Amino acid sequence: MAGPRIPLQAVLRPLDLAQHQIEVALRLPDEATADGAVLALPAWTPGSYLIRDYARFVDRVEATDGEGRRLEAVKLDKQRWRVAPGRGVTVRYRVYGNDLSVRTNHIDARHAHLVGAATFLHLEADPGRPWELRFEGFPGGWRVATALPERDGAYHVADYDTLVDSPVELGTFRLRRFEALGAAFELAVTGEHGGDEARIAADAERIVTAAGRIFGGFPFDRYVFLLTFSPKAGGGLEHRASTSLLFDPFAFEKPDGHWRLNALVAHEFFHAWNVKRLHDPALGPFDYAREAYTRLLWFHEGFTSCLEDVICLRAGVVPWSFVAKGIGQAWTRLSQTPGRFEQSLEEASFDAWIRAYKPSEFSPLAGVDYYGKGQLVGLLMEAALREATGGRAGLPELFAKLWRDRGEGPLTDAEVRAAFQALTGDDPAPFWEAWIRGRQELDPAPLRRAFGLVLEPQAPWEALSPDEAKDPAVLRRARAWTGIAFASGAGPALVQTVAPGSPAEAAGLAHPMEVLAVAGWRVASATEAAARLADAGPGSEVEVLAADRGRILTARLQVGENPARTWTLRADAAATEAQKAAFEAWTGQPFPAPERRKGVKAP
Repeated sequence: MAGPRIPLQAVLRPLDLAQHQIEVALRLPDEATADGAVLALPAWTPGSYLIRDYARFVDRVEATDGEGRRLEAVKLDKQRWRVAPGRGVTVRYRVYGNDLSVRTNHIDARHAHLVGAATFLHLEADPGRPWELRFEGFPGGWRVATALPERDGAYHVADYDTLVDSPVELGTFRLRRFEALGAAFELAVTGEHGGDEARIAADAERIVTAAGRIFGGFPFDRYVFLLTFSPKAGGGLEHRASTSLLFDPFAFEKPDGHWRLNALVAHEFFHAWNVKRLHDPALGPFDYAREAYTRLLWFHEGFTSCLEDVICLRAGVVPWSFVAKGIGQAWTRLSQTPGRFEQSLEEASFDAWIRAYKPSEFSPLAGVDYYGKGQLVGLLMEAALREATGGRAGLPELFAKLWRDRGEGPLTDAEVRAAFQALTGDDPAPFWEAWIRGRQELDPAPLRRAFGLVLEPQAPWEALSPDEAKDPAVLRRARAWTGIAFASGAGPALVQTVAPGSPAEAAGLAHPMEVLAVAGWRVASATEAAARLADAGPGSEVEVLAADRGRILTARLQVGENPARTWTLRADAAATEAQKAAFEAWTGQPFPAPERRKGVKAP
């Protein structure tokens, strides 16, 4: 009978932390090196759908045998090395990490956040081999936070997939522990911030409890939150038993700071089920050398964005007003994205590798965000489920059913459709063909029918105060539209995008032209250019002087009326008791008090 497999042993040591460098030493099992071995580094990391070529930051790859003799280590391509046969083989290499994100390594004199895919070469022919991981020589007082189990000074890893799925934080982080529904949780906090850390931990406990109740418990015994604060930073990346979170320490200067952090925590934590366990078969096991295409990111990411609201509301860690504002903003963004008529949610999911993480001036014209639109389609599915079941079932119940039926198994679009049909009794095809496979404009009517919630559009001039609306100049500017979106920043007025069918398009303006003057007035910034264009008002023709790659041109632009609308979600004063009950079943919150619409209609 074969004994336990010999693990691949990895030792990490600092080289020059201030210069963002560490060394990794891999002791390869003799059974794996008798005929030589090929070592590989992933090109991407799960959850972040972009080829990142982590090998850019790996060098000094050297191999020696047990006697200290150099062995040949030949680079085969951008991310693979062949090591000559030997016994007692150790491969050493340098890793550079100076990109503070949840997808990349960041190493300095204060901490190190290590992403498995960017750090560990692995035996290409044997990804299922176990690992032992040790950290040596790091500054005194530094600790290790990771979901990997520790025993006798080593972290034990079942296989390479688990190693890639287990980020590591080293440093002097602050650690808080709590328990919920029989599982142990750790919150490792790195960096100073202006928030209430006790509240952050208490809110996290309420969030995980609310999420766990959807599924009747957790699919793990221990879970670790790695929370790092850094100015202007943000984002999260999910893992099976942990998550990496980045947040702005100054966000707490605003009243919604804690609410925004809670939404991030809820989003990444819900991924412990949706995508880490319930997932498209294409998303695991992985081929880390190339793209893994899926058409289900609208479900894995967009619906997770929808559920983050539900979890936070049920946990009582955000108010309904915060969620309602976010829904209105998401609907507004989508309504102002021309690409919503060009790309479906399935297509956006499939094209994530070449579009979502590589935005350009063409992006809003040709594509749609599977996060934002996916969230809204999830909201509409929530309404459809509640309406069909008399308020008894919604997305939480759909996910619970999928979990009962599929558990750790893969999940297909057909199975999501079948769960929808089982709960509603309705054919799922119309819903899918309109809003998931199709490109139809989203319809807010289901929200009113199911929950007594009204999504209302408001033109820019309708948001003016009564006094502002009486001023012809203010009213004229509010109604003006050219279709130009200028590049952000304090520099010159650079055209970023031009809306299809807009006055700017008809005038021949395009990216990356620079607007130099409007109606004879010199403009030095995007703010000035937008103001001078708005001064003309709808129906006016204005002369625009622009530079196009060094050449000066004059365009005649006919200013139009602004078609943009801002959408606001409010409670209907005429909501029925059944609608209020459905709202409460969905959110765990009492039905909100109806609000009067702000602003006035302009003549």
